Amino acid sequence: MDSVIRWFEKFLPYLDGLNIEDIKAKGTDCPPGSWMLCKKSGGEPVGELHLDSRGGIRYFQNIHAEDRTPVVALSPQAIRDRAGQFVGEVFGAEAEDLQFSSVVDLENVYTIDFVRVDEDGLELPNSGLSLAFQKDGVLYELVSYLGPLVLIDEQKTISSEAALDLYMANLSAELKISKYDSEIYVDGDDEFRLIYDFLTGSPDEVKMDGTVISLAEDLGIRPPDHEPLGKGTLEAESRADDAYRIALDSAIKALFKRFPGAEQRFLMRKESGNSSESSKSTFSFIFDRHQNGIQIEDEGVEIEVDRKTGEVVRFEISDAAERDFSPLLKERPFSMRAAKALFVSDISMRPVRTRNEAAGGVPVYELVYIPVFPDPGGHIHAIDAHSLEKWTVDTGSLLEG
Repeated sequence: MDSVIRWFEKFLPYLDGLNIEDIKAKGTDCPPGSWMLCKKSGGEPVGELHLDSRGGIRYFQNIHAEDRTPVVALSPQAIRDRAGQFVGEVFGAEAEDLQFSSVVDLENVYTIDFVRVDEDGLELPNSGLSLAFQKDGVLYELVSYLGPLVLIDEQKTISSEAALDLYMANLSAELKISKYDSEIYVDGDDEFRLIYDFLTGSPDEVKMDGTVISLAEDLGIRPPDHEPLGKGTLEAESRADDAYRIALDSAIKALFKRFPGAEQRFLMRKESGNSSESSKSTFSFIFDRHQNGIQIEDEGVEIEVDRKTGEVVRFEISDAAERDFSPLLKERPFSMRAAKALFVSDISMRPVRTRNEAAGGVPVYELVYIPVFPDPGGHIHAIDAHSLEKWTVDTGSLLEG
């Protein structure tokens, strides 16, 4: 308990409205080393703190700050300076080898990262301290990654040019119709366009031995499989239980009642229905909007059917599911080859260290190449299939070291 109070006392200059004399620590069972900081009067929780087996800080959250509204907002540079002061005062010599990495301006807080670097100056992600400050400089959250780590000495390396060739060879895109969302993309106008979507088809890294890594593929993130809404849909599901077949029939009838000729505009996701999850009271069926076989991203109909009665209990239509997208398909698109060449033309491959964990939780850092887009920043998610305009995500809220 003494270690908990000592850590909290170090944080006090960066908190607001709390006094050490008014606080007591209360241990919890999950996870080990977890403590709640509460007011002695009334027992109101004001903070959560996790220690490792040696009494080192691993996590802190300022629960007391959740209900306060900052009246001023410091600049990212001022927050960077305050965070640097905090790290020096609280961690001292333990953090001497940390370097500033980035400040990210989020809606309610700034997040700041300090990391260690290898002998070539490459950052070791999640190797130091990750902080969150409210906009006026009050500490909100801390995560510490300080401790032992392992750097892999690469026995074999490839050039950045070879890595780019491997990246391009494994690059793929999906032709789809999508909304050029102004809240996500630079120059977005909220109109629907025909695009080549590279988001899930872009490799994430190339290892020094030439292995290409796609995190989306490793995590099983891929476009959903679909099936048409003809007679075969019900026949192909005939092996399911009676309740599922009745529910599917009800959902398809409801869809056709609302959209005559629905088979021309919708395809059903194959995983729809969740027939194996018998604990749920409803079946949920998703019908994604398509135009001439091309999916309209995030548009469609979701129908829930009661398992017992077979009655439709929810019928939800997305905003643009009823629109006619055929004008977008009148003009012949550029080839995928042209889109891929344009996508890769601005990319260079940069060596970085990636973090994995060995047995016992010790972080291991491996040298890999990742794709980097040119200044002034932003990641390209898609390319317009008609104009070849790049759909770029704005990363202007990021201040890097």
